[in-house]
Amino acid sequence: KRSDLTGSVVSVNDAAIKKSVPTSIDQVLQGRAAGVQIQANTGTPGGSSSIRIRGINSLNATNQPIFVIDGVVVDSTTDDDTSNPLSSINPSDIVSMDVLKDASATAIYGARASNGVIMITTKRGAAGEASITYDGYVGWQNMPKKLEVMNLREYAAHHNARAAAGFVETSDYFVEPELLGDGTDWQEELFQNALMTSHNISITGGSDKITYAFSGGYLDQAGIALGSGFKRLSLRGNLDAQIKSWLKGGINFSLADSKQKVGADNNIIMTALQSQPSVAITSADGSYDGPDDQWMPDNPVALATIRTNNNKKENFRYNTYLEATLYKGLTLKTELSADYNLNKYYYYEPDYQFGVKTNSTRTGKWTKTDTKYWSWRNILTYNETFAQKHNVNIMIGQEMSQNHWETQASNASGYLSNSATDPSAGDSSLSSGTGYQNDNSILSYFGRAFYSYDDRYLLTATIRRDGSSKFAKGNRWGWFPSAALAWKVSNESFLKNNPIINNLKLRFGWGTTGNQNVQDWAYIALLSTKATPWGNGVLNGNTANPNLKWETNYNMNIGLDFGFWDRLNFTIEYYTRTTKNLLMDCPVSMTTGFSSYLMNIGEVKNKGIELTINSTNIKIKDFNWNTTFNLGHNSNKVVKLDGEQTQIVSGTQIHKVGSSYRTFYVQEFAGINPET
Repeated sequence: KRSDLTGSVVSVNDAAIKKSVPTSIDQVLQGRAAGVQIQANTGTPGGSSSIRIRGINSLNATNQPIFVIDGVVVDSTTDDDTSNPLSSINPSDIVSMDVLKDASATAIYGARASNGVIMITTKRGAAGEASITYDGYVGWQNMPKKLEVMNLREYAAHHNARAAAGFVETSDYFVEPELLGDGTDWQEELFQNALMTSHNISITGGSDKITYAFSGGYLDQAGIALGSGFKRLSLRGNLDAQIKSWLKGGINFSLADSKQKVGADNNIIMTALQSQPSVAITSADGSYDGPDDQWMPDNPVALATIRTNNNKKENFRYNTYLEATLYKGLTLKTELSADYNLNKYYYYEPDYQFGVKTNSTRTGKWTKTDTKYWSWRNILTYNETFAQKHNVNIMIGQEMSQNHWETQASNASGYLSNSATDPSAGDSSLSSGTGYQNDNSILSYFGRAFYSYDDRYLLTATIRRDGSSKFAKGNRWGWFPSAALAWKVSNESFLKNNPIINNLKLRFGWGTTGNQNVQDWAYIALLSTKATPWGNGVLNGNTANPNLKWETNYNMNIGLDFGFWDRLNFTIEYYTRTTKNLLMDCPVSMTTGFSSYLMNIGEVKNKGIELTINSTNIKIKDFNWNTTFNLGHNSNKVVKLDGEQTQIVSGTQIHKVGSSYRTFYVQEFAGINPET
């Protein structure tokens, strides 16, 4: 139960979902959990988000947390900004979300939980008469504010000033700017009032032996930017049964089919802002207009209209379990879960001429990626209370999991027409294709013990041993322990039944987690091919490092929970997280044939403080007014690198000892010389 928590956990219930109109579950958490930073990577409907729990822990491996949805682990990492692996989940199916932030709370999920865990529980059935529920909405989205740019009169005056200074040639169109109209407002033309609609229906019910819940949902979100949008069709169901007096089991599953229209590309808005107001949307003959200057951007409305740039996803998830009561307080649970995804990407750009801007090459690309994840977990649990004061819960378990993915991509050009856009319709001599596949797996053994004395003093201890196929045999296994203590001060005799203080709990936790989220097979030399005049040649594709090992996070958390009058609750937490043996690409001399070398170096430290306040302002019949406030501050710095280097420069960013991760590294602007 929640009052027995010793780690750092924050919860969001379905009431928060009902107060908003999220299209994906990452949007549900935005601003609702202290220490959790969520930033959209793109404005495209169905696009991905960067999710950080208590800062950045790794310089090269992923910093995304994992989602555990009814026991199924879902990786939130994505290869691009537009595609979101979480967009297949219908927020209307969610009952609660729990964010596990420190090592004590996440330890049971092992290596994949090094960046935190977000647990999601969906609706389940209950004994009783069948209940049918519908919820839906129809709404519109639009741009609340446009950026100020020059209209045609202002642009003409600006052009004439530049022409007088000799920077550009004079234009006969701009002889008298004050006589011109406003010209084309590209933001007005590109952005639209976008319709968004969602419809969900669910059926729940059951008996004392079997309970069930089924739901279906449909979402259609048009993008504010022309040519973009997102559609999702989802189905979810679960069934729980008391098979015997000592045996119960169940299954839950979900199906989703989605289509995302990305539009022209992620730069289409910048293209609109840079476009000339002197260019019309279309010419007199109905064709798309374009600039008279080769250095000006293409017509953004035309690009958003004629390009095909779509992602399609099909997802199937399931989790099934059997749980047997072997003896009083002793249970054995076996659980099998899987997550299957088929991702398809379609791109086609026809030939066109917009003003002086011409594209004479028709190009197309198809990519299909198939990912499969499965895990099998077996857990033996003993739970018993002795002498009404000593509560003991001991769990030991074993888990194995495997990821498999394969990708096929084809690129084509030289199409005879724009009516047939399959890659097979392109010129075979100008087309190319590629494909690859990979597997990785984890084998784990774990144990956890919880002890509570008189509901006042709590202790949780966890030990986990993980083995990853991403490391060589000598470095494959890692030990990751954690422990947490809690003291329920409000249950002491001097505070019990206090009319003012209803809750006061102190918490302390320490633990380690491992991170193995790097490229597969980095510890051995891989081969790659390269085209030559004599055919394909074979060469080394990477610099092997058989000494790669686990990147390890060391976490410490101190928490204080206190509440007054059963109406006002505070949570204050201070934490540190130090990552050692960083898995990082280090620059090497190009004479080696490579630009970087993956190795374990350095150390990064995060520390921060979090505050959460929940209050019940008014609670009367048929009316509740609740307020939630949260605040978090995180700072990080690079503690050390490889012992010799004090900085590593990567483009316009630098990893420097004593500075924050990814500090900007650019030339300082000295100002404008008034004499030039």
